[in-house]
Amino acid sequence: MSDPLELLMKIDRHPLLISRNHRVGEKSGLNFLLWLIKRPLLKLYYKTYKLFNPNCPWLCITAIEFLKKYLSKDLIGVEFGSGSSTYFFCKRSKFVVSIEHNEVWHKLVKEKLEGKKIENVDYRLLPESTNGLIKKQPDFLEKWKIDLNSYSYRDSYAQYFNGLKKYEDNYFDYILVDGRARPECLFTSEPKLKSGGMMILDNSERDRYSIIFEKLKSWKTYTCTSGLWDTTFWIKP
Repeated sequence: MSDPLELLMKIDRHPLLISRNHRVGEKSGLNFLLWLIKRPLLKLYYKTYKLFNPNCPWLCITAIEFLKKYLSKDLIGVEFGSGSSTYFFCKRSKFVVSIEHNEVWHKLVKEKLEGKKIENVDYRLLPESTNGLIKKQPDFLEKWKIDLNSYSYRDSYAQYFNGLKKYEDNYFDYILVDGRARPECLFTSEPKLKSGGMMILDNSERDRYSIIFEKLKSWKTYTCTSGLWDTTFWIKP
């Protein structure tokens, strides 16, 4: 299928507990009250799915089922944040760059990947800096016309969100942003994504990610939900 978002929409099935007018982001009113009542059942539904699908990302079920169909061995991808998703993407992609900030978690996941003989991955440990603030403002601030009076970037994660610097532009087919400093990771890695490539943001319902929706408003987009959180996909023009 030429447009992956068409495939995503076709498989966007969710339990009867979830309604398109009943989203996790709503903070008040009758819909929010209904969500509080349904929340334990939604969590049980998701846990049951994960029980039968253990080696998959912690994304919305629709997003996972879509990626199972969309990913192929000719695609090169990135994930910010690692874990079971790393094995999932490596199994279904030609090559994956996985960027992690937590040293203990990185060691654990690395051992599991080695145990499974996974070799098509550049698994990178890029922790938060403890040596103070970076001196030079990130390039993405100017490119995306981001006003520092209304947005505060996490400069202690500079090496993390610059983790793709050694790769050439227009190199990757998809990028999943599901770790630390997500707006910084997304804006910094955008030049590395091919035209027609897919940018994915998990937990996209969070208010602090509204700047991403604002800056990518010209991109084709689709958001799916678990009723607990949202996952949003964009296609780069």
